Amino acid sequence: MKRRVIVISEDFVEPWDEGIKNFSWNLGRALKEDHEVRLINVDRSGVGSGVDTTRVPSSRLFAHPRLRRRITEFDPELIIYVPSPSSTLASFGRCFFLRRHAPRAAIGMVALIPRRHRWMAKAMVTSVAPDLLFVPSYRSLLHSYQLKLDSKLIPVGVDVDKFRLPGDGEKVALRRRFGISESKYVYLHVGHLSRKRNLEALAVLARRPGAELIVIGSTSTEEDVELRARLESLRIRVIREVVPISEFYRLADCYVFPVVDSDGCVEIPLSVLEALASGLPVLTRPFGGLRDHLPPGDDVRYWDNEDELCVHADSLRANGVTKVRAMDSFSWRNVATSIVSSLETRLKT
Repeated sequence: MKRRVIVISEDFVEPWDEGIKNFSWNLGRALKEDHEVRLINVDRSGVGSGVDTTRVPSSRLFAHPRLRRRITEFDPELIIYVPSPSSTLASFGRCFFLRRHAPRAAIGMVALIPRRHRWMAKAMVTSVAPDLLFVPSYRSLLHSYQLKLDSKLIPVGVDVDKFRLPGDGEKVALRRRFGISESKYVYLHVGHLSRKRNLEALAVLARRPGAELIVIGSTSTEEDVELRARLESLRIRVIREVVPISEFYRLADCYVFPVVDSDGCVEIPLSVLEALASGLPVLTRPFGGLRDHLPPGDDVRYWDNEDELCVHADSLRANGVTKVRAMDSFSWRNVATSIVSSLETRLKT
């Protein structure tokens, strides 16, 4: 059944190169294939709205009358809130005002970065909680159950049309275009240039014979200038500009994800799914909810220390091209359908 759906977040602004913004935007696009959708940007940044979004002024608790007017005039059946700060206490408080603005709507909140609330906050959280909380890992699901919140496990999605295997001759052509040697074994990482992402751990790969390591930094977050200089001194090529990420996946040989800090990324890194959809094997720390959705195999190898990283890296290079699992089940449309189906059971009659 076609529904009236609002997707609301605090940072609906291009470029879509940060996890929570990426999730919000792609979820909204996927929902539009089957439903009547309005995207609302509660503008914290002051840089205006993104494409096809409705901008309302910043509001700490979503109590602004313009936001209320935008919601009530649309009369949504479902509201999906993807908070930029993830599931902070204030984010739960905003769900209270969303319910005030649309008392008949089912309200879901997507918590992409884990926040752990002490038992003292339990009463407050449960009193203002959304009808359904969506989380990406079993660990976060267990914590939400401890808080007595109605919750559901969901993965993040990937654009399986944009992120695809390279065509015949495409890898060679892309390497020539971006000045990368055809003979190099290229390791790639995409994400924030932040010390929370443990990027210096990748230096061991940059030192491997015949290897090149490329880090593409997000332009949505502030760059750590000292970290960039350090990475470049370790023979890591750093790119911090808006580039066609999908093309870099197609010219690379392997994707590497070294993050261990839970604040360094959303619980399921979108870049890992994008790499797999592009046909790249992945060497990753067992971060967040990755193991919950991606069991280990030849194409997804988990490592805990530098020695394990080197063993897996050498094995991949020695074995040649690795067959990578299909990622169709992670399409944004499947994620959107799952969220809507779950929220529909919470509709008020």
